[in-house]
Parts: sequence; structure tokens; C-alpha cells
Amino acid sequence: MKWVVTILLEYEWRAGAFKLGTEREIMRTNPEANVASSPAKSAVLKDNQFRIDAVPAGSGLLVGDAAVFNVAGSFCATQAKCTHRGGPLNEGTLDGSTVTCPWHGSQFNVCSGAVLRGPATEPVKTYRVIVEGEIGRVEKEN
Repeated sequence: MKWVVTILLEYEWRAGAFKLGTEREIMRTNPEANVASSPAKSAVLKDNQFRIDAVPAGSGLLVGDAAVFNVAGSFCATQAKCTHRGGPLNEGTLDGSTVTCPWHGSQFNVCSGAVLRGPATEPVKTYRVIVEGEIGRVEKEN
């Protein structure tokens, strides 16, 4: 079944048919996610929502234009792109509350946004995460 999903995702990606925040996008960005057995699988998620079981401890997930991280059971969110050259922070390595950008190695505290190691010099924006049951929501200040 996993290879069928992979082929379908590849087709949709090449055709430009997938939409951010869908179960297919969750599976594409986090192949470990178990959206098929989620109790809320029939609920339609908004662009700023995610299933908490899609973000295991020590991992990150792209949710809209934010990166959500599970730091020992607590959720923190930042802007998805590194402030140095726009690298995808949700694809970076998470060690405790420190994410390392996969492109050039900049490190950020995912809860405060602070730069811990360059080459980035600007902190990343952080966002509040609200969890209600099995669904998480990223809240951005306007």
C-alpha cells in the first residue's frame, strides 16, 4: 500500500494537483504519519491545522507556511523557511528544541526563534500552537 501512495503522490506532485495541509501532503512530508488510522481522519483540516499523531516527538511537519516541531511532547512552530537562504526547516534535524537547517547548517531554537549558530543572523518567526483533542492549530499574529 505504501508504494501505491508514493506513486500517487509522485503523480500528483508532477501534475501540480496536491494541496497543502491535506492527508496526502502530510504523508509526503512525513512518511511515518499514520493518517489512515487517525480517529479524526474524516475531518477536513484547514491550512493551519494538523493531526498531532503526524508529528512524533523529535520531528517536524510542514503546516501551511509554518514548520511545527514536537519537542518532547510539546509543540512549537516557526516560519517554514530559514532566514539565511530559505532552506526548509521542517526537513531539518531536530535535537531537543534545536533545529538545524538542512541547506547550510544554521541552527535555531524552535520555541523562541533565536539563532543558535550561523550563517543565519536573523531569528525565525515563532507562532503559537493550540492543541484541541487530536488536532493542532498554528496561530499567527496579524
